[in-house]
Amino acid sequence: MEKILYLDPFSGIAGDMFLGLLVDLGVDPEELKRRLSKLGIEFELRIKKVNKKGITATKVDVVFPGKDHHEDHMDHEHHGRHLSEIMEILERLESPAREKAKRMFETLAEAESKVHGLPKEKVHFHEVGAMDAVIEIVGAVIGLELLGVERIFCGTVNTGSGFVMTEHGRYPVPAPATAELLKDIPIYMDQKVRAELVTPTGAVILKELVDEFRTPILRIEKVGYGAGTRDLEIPNVLRGYLGSLEGKSERDILIETNVDDMNPQLFGYLMEKLFETGAKDVFYTPIYMKKNRPAVKVSVLCSEEKRDQILKILFKESTSIGARILHLEKVEAPRKVITVETEYGKIPVKVAYFDSEAVNVSPEYEACKKLAQEKKIPLKEVYNAVCRKISEVQGNV
Repeated sequence: MEKILYLDPFSGIAGDMFLGLLVDLGVDPEELKRRLSKLGIEFELRIKKVNKKGITATKVDVVFPGKDHHEDHMDHEHHGRHLSEIMEILERLESPAREKAKRMFETLAEAESKVHGLPKEKVHFHEVGAMDAVIEIVGAVIGLELLGVERIFCGTVNTGSGFVMTEHGRYPVPAPATAELLKDIPIYMDQKVRAELVTPTGAVILKELVDEFRTPILRIEKVGYGAGTRDLEIPNVLRGYLGSLEGKSERDILIETNVDDMNPQLFGYLMEKLFETGAKDVFYTPIYMKKNRPAVKVSVLCSEEKRDQILKILFKESTSIGARILHLEKVEAPRKVITVETEYGKIPVKVAYFDSEAVNVSPEYEACKKLAQEKKIPLKEVYNAVCRKISEVQGNV
C-alpha cells in the first residue's frame, strides 16, 4: 500500500518542527546525519524529548561550532547569502534530493524577490539563508525518503496573528515572504495566538512537498509530534500521521444542470458526447421544478481538468444556460479480478475489498452473457453457477 504522511499544522510549521516530526515518526538520526554530512557543512543535530502543554514531542536543534542556533518562529536575522552560494552547496547532494532542495530554494528566492523588488539572484536570504535552514530543508527531503513516504497530505494551516519583528521593522503575520509562499494553500489566522506560527522554511516545505491540501480517509499506523522552540497558548508542535489510504481516493467534480425545455430525443446524443469528452459518469434524474414543471437534472462526474470541456458540451448540445459545480472526494475500494471455473466455462469475477476484507463479489456481465448465448441457457443460470462456486471458495478470495 502507498505510504502516506498527513500533516496537522494546528500550531503552524517551521523547519525544526518538521525535522522533529520526521524523527518522532521513525527516521534514524544517525542515518539522517550521515546523509546530511555530504553537504560538507560542520554541524550537530541535538535531539531531545520535550513537553509542550502536556504533549511529548521531539525537538531537533541544528547547532554549528561556536554558535548555538535554532530556528525560532521570530528568527528573521540577516544572513547575507545569495542563491548562487546555496546552490553550490546543494550540488554536493545526490539525486533526487539535490533537485528537490534546489527547487525549494528557487521558490524561496522567488518569494523574497517579489517582496523586495529585486532579481532573485541578488536576494539576500534572511532566516532562510542560514546554514541551519539548508540543513532543515535538505533534512526534510532526505527524512521523507528514509521514511518511504510516497504522498503528503496537509490540513488547514494556522499562521497565527499579530506582528513579527524583522530587520526591516514590524511586519504583520504572516510575514510578506511567508504570505507569498502560502498562496493557494488553505490557511487561517488564529486571533487567539499572537505569534508567527509559519516561517518561510515551513512555508516552502508546504509549498513544494505537500501533494494535496485535504484530509484523506487514512489508516493511521503512527502519530508523531515535532516541537517548536517557544511556549505558546497552544501546544507548539507539528502533528503528523503516518499510514496508508483506505481505498483509492480521488478528487472529482460534479457538474449539474436542470433542463426543462429540450427535445427528449437529444438527451441520448448529449450523453454520448459527454462520455466522448471524458466524463467519468453521466446520469439523468427526472425532477419537478418551480411551477410544477417537469424537467431533467443532468449530472456529470469528471476530473477538474475536464471541467471546461464538459461545460462547453453542455452548453452547445443542450438548452442549458448555467450549471452548478460541486467538489467531491470519491473513494474506490481496492479490487482485483479472479477467474472462477463453472460447469459452463470460465468467468472473470471482480472482488472489492475494504479493511482487508472482501465486501463485494460481482461476476462480469459480458462474460456471463456470452456463455449464456453460446450454451443457449438462461443468463441467470450462469450467474447462479458462478455464485455457487464463489460460495465454495469464499475464504480464499
